Amino acid sequence: MCHLLLLMPLLGLPMFWFLPLAVAAPVYAVVLALSAWLYVLTMRAMHKPLLLGRASLLHKRGVVVEGNDQGLRVRVRSEVWQAHSSDLLGPGDIVEVVGTDGLVLEVSGVNAQPETTH
Repeated sequence: MCHLLLLMPLLGLPMFWFLPLAVAAPVYAVVLALSAWLYVLTMRAMHKPLLLGRASLLHKRGVVVEGNDQGLRVRVRSEVWQAHSSDLLGPGDIVEVVGTDGLVLEVSGVNAQPETTH
């Protein structure tokens, strides 16, 4: 269906075969104007930021709700997610989402201390 909308100017050309030029030209101008308006709306929609899915979580900030040996639970955009981090994080720490692995978020602490190995 959307391809037909994009082809409206082409599909409107046969009007020049059946209608006099004085009628076909203004009607075709309206079809052309509507097509241009739809193209502009389509391009605006394509440049809007993602609202859903894993990619929309990248670089969002959240807070650690719970941390234990198995991993973290973080709240990002009012949702609680399982998370993993190489930083030492505890409840209340601010984190930023840097990636995803399935349904587990990879996060890094904002102003967190990197984990050290002794």
